[in-house]
Amino acid sequence: MTAGSPVTGVEEPHEGATAFVHLDHLAHNLARVRAELAPGTKVLAAVKANAYGHGLAGTAPELERLGVEWFGVATPSEAFTVRRSGVSAGVLLLTPVYAPETIAALTSMGVSLVVTDEASLDAIVAGRAATAGTGAGARVRAGVHLKIDTGMGRLGLDWRRAAGMARRIDAHPGLELQGVWTHLAASDDRDRTYTEAQLADFDRGIDAIRADGIDPGLRHVANSAAVFAYPDHHLDMVRPGIVLYGYYPAPSIEELAPGLRPVMRLSAPVTFVKRVQPGTSVSYEGLWTARETTTIATVRIGYADGYRRGLTGSATVGWNGRTLPVVGRICMDQLMLDAGDEDIAVGDTVTLFGPGGPSAESVARSIGTVSYEMLVGVAERVKRSYVRG
Repeated sequence: MTAGSPVTGVEEPHEGATAFVHLDHLAHNLARVRAELAPGTKVLAAVKANAYGHGLAGTAPELERLGVEWFGVATPSEAFTVRRSGVSAGVLLLTPVYAPETIAALTSMGVSLVVTDEASLDAIVAGRAATAGTGAGARVRAGVHLKIDTGMGRLGLDWRRAAGMARRIDAHPGLELQGVWTHLAASDDRDRTYTEAQLADFDRGIDAIRADGIDPGLRHVANSAAVFAYPDHHLDMVRPGIVLYGYYPAPSIEELAPGLRPVMRLSAPVTFVKRVQPGTSVSYEGLWTARETTTIATVRIGYADGYRRGLTGSATVGWNGRTLPVVGRICMDQLMLDAGDEDIAVGDTVTLFGPGGPSAESVARSIGTVSYEMLVGVAERVKRSYVRG
């Protein structure tokens, strides 16, 4: 092969960071959610943000195999990925869309859309009209879920307007009201006042819809925290997110549901090892200097992989049952460890977070953020490897 020739028929090698996704842990966490539910209550798994960093195309089919009835995504491209992965269960796009061609493509694949106000409903109606008679998808009613804003302040309409919007949806021959929902802003708070007010307003909206003789379809309000903290409002469907991946929205929820298992193990290989003398500086700006003779191990992972530069000075990793500190400035593609007198070697693997290392929650807390951000921040170039056992 000459320089610059295209590569064909060669399997792409991988010697970089890997996110191992433990499917048995995923199954355990889903079972823990199911144990809280009454028979017949459905589960919508939140798989937005690349399944919280775990790989959408690999995670969604496994969750469907485990019996999940619905999937929640944040973007049209995520909806396409779920369908292309072979999932046939319900898919709900949680944010509104307006382009007719996007609406046509989504509804043709059986993706349900959210109605947040008049403009979003008008866009869906217009999108359906623009494609009327152009294919099989145009002859199938588009499923929609009506979003009520009870206090999150992000998307949705006031509960007092819910019945009027439901009437519009119900009257349209090309639409099907599949569900009504809201999002809870503080369901992980020990003070239940705000959440109880949200739930009361949601119930009022449902009552008004039913008073007009309209079936609201699937009522769903319970996010990860509310699955455990508000069992009286599991209703027809719950929407677990972070708890499926083994982490908690708040310590108060861990108290209610101990024993979730982190699903992701973020690992990377050691690529270089050397002994250094006292006074040797490591990485940019010389932020760390050896005080004694020690072993420095270079690892192929950095902030381009989602391992935050802000972790400089506070991070540790797991290696062979031991904890090693990250030293010096974390680089774009690499970081360095102080291995002391340990017999660490090129080709060894270290765990940045997950089983065998610190938790994503403890890593996140050290820089003032949350486990969600650490998980979803794992970059696309990090290989996802799905394992059992």
